[in-house]
Amino acid sequence: MIQKRQIIAAAAGVLLGYGIWAAAQNFGGTADGGAGNAGYGRMADAGGGAGAAGNTAAGSGGLGADGTGVGADGSGLAGTGRSADGSSGTDFSALSEVPELNEQELAAVRRLAAAVKSGSKERIAAELLADGDTLSWLYYETFGEERYRYDGTEFRADLAGEGLVLTGAASVFYGSFGENGPEGRCTALQAVELEKPRYDYSEGTWKDGRMDGAGVSGYRYYQGPPQGEAEEVRKEGRFVRGKMEGTITYRNTGSDGVTATYTMEVKEGVTQPDDRWIPGPEEGIYHLEADDNPAYAYALTEEEMKQPRWVNLLVWDVEE
Repeated sequence: MIQKRQIIAAAAGVLLGYGIWAAAQNFGGTADGGAGNAGYGRMADAGGGAGAAGNTAAGSGGLGADGTGVGADGSGLAGTGRSADGSSGTDFSALSEVPELNEQELAAVRRLAAAVKSGSKERIAAELLADGDTLSWLYYETFGEERYRYDGTEFRADLAGEGLVLTGAASVFYGSFGENGPEGRCTALQAVELEKPRYDYSEGTWKDGRMDGAGVSGYRYYQGPPQGEAEEVRKEGRFVRGKMEGTITYRNTGSDGVTATYTMEVKEGVTQPDDRWIPGPEEGIYHLEADDNPAYAYALTEEEMKQPRWVNLLVWDVEE
């Protein structure tokens, strides 16, 4: 039985950057907006239907909370904290093109940067939610919705380089940037909290502000899913200008911890059905049996088969 799907706002791609942003790469998640595992003979994953809706999000970055600087070997992130005498570690007034931040905003940015450096998406999401009011004021009021790159010591108007960029109250891109946005290895993560906190993410290779190359996108409820939702979904494969292409892998983990993995063909983000897709008992719905568990199947309607659902939803440019 197909459950009613909950569609939640999306945001962007996740790959950990190089250099000072280096951390273990954690590919994972699906940003397809939704369908989960349809159970054969019993309830599948969370609530047994065609599953949980996909949310997409964007990543955040972080510095050490103590405000310490880059090490002599080039590792680490420089802090923007206050020194013992109360003076600012970063003179933002010297950057005429970047608005000056207050103490509370600087502290929130340092905590976020430290979370990014840790490589933990859960920690990044928790910081985005915990400092949501401050980061919202920083982005919408102080920055006026303009995007500046935090390079580990200060915000810069020049986007090209390594660092993190706030793109909303609870969303951030971090990694490598060019003049047109993410370029090379970059991550986008967005935190949302409805019944339970979760993060949506996209990580991989980017070109001219779009996912272009190997990547992964998805979401995870990191304190357990709400009733009827999957705990985690992820899609992995190759992206071409934000749309998946070729053979992709979709994985759905239910609230019971059971995982089902599906391999399918996609062209320009649209499912390309083959003889493995079997008409289900419901008219107009097709099932694809899981590669690793025949008790589960991925279900799509005929209309969903025609939609470009296999795309990156955590975009850099809203006009994309």
